[in-house]
Amino acid sequence: MAHRFNQQTLILTLGGKGLLEVNGLSSLLREGTIAWLDSSMLYSHRCEPRHSHWSYLWLGFVGYGLDTLFDSLGVIANPIFDTANPRDQQALFEGILAEVETGSFLADNRCFALLAQLISSLVSERAENGEPSGALQRLQRVMELVRADLTRPWTVGEFAAAANLSQAQLFRRFRQRMGTTPLDWLRHERVNAAKPMLVVTDEQVGRIAARCGYPDPFHFARDFKKLVGATPSEFRRQGQNARPRGD
Repeated sequence: MAHRFNQQTLILTLGGKGLLEVNGLSSLLREGTIAWLDSSMLYSHRCEPRHSHWSYLWLGFVGYGLDTLFDSLGVIANPIFDTANPRDQQALFEGILAEVETGSFLADNRCFALLAQLISSLVSERAENGEPSGALQRLQRVMELVRADLTRPWTVGEFAAAANLSQAQLFRRFRQRMGTTPLDWLRHERVNAAKPMLVVTDEQVGRIAARCGYPDPFHFARDFKKLVGATPSEFRRQGQNARPRGD
């Protein structure tokens, strides 16, 4: 039976073989591969008829920039990603599913971090197998570099230099592949990094802001409220009230 939903979906095949059909195009799902599909398209998946079983893990998710990344990776024409380390990918899938089951206040944030690792591995796999000029791989390296040092006052010029691109090229390729601008992406990364610090520590909001790249706590509060819908202090109270007693 064919279905339609409205989210991005990843399917990791653990054993056997499956068959995925999207808009009439069929793909074989082998052990260790990950299939990416946009479930707003007409699709179906099942055990490949000549095999006795098909076991898999499944994730559905939404997020900014994913539709653009989906298009830039050519997923419609080639939805299957071969994974160099299937066990690592399985651990990420299982980690996300475990966080969802906890239903904790920070589950969404932890899921986002694990999903970012998973998507990063798919981008790298596709880049290593034919992305023109390695543009995707260069952008991926820049994003990993920035995530490792969010305190640094990054500029667009530094992004461009790290990617070995002009600023105009960086904007164009970032928009094409991530669906947003470099600085908007950085803003989301910094706010997401601050969330767990607010909930699981008693560190002053201003110090957390500085650690996440905001020397001005008022600027941090404005961006946080815009992206999260609550001020940092409100988010901290909500998160701490939601934590089990004894944490």
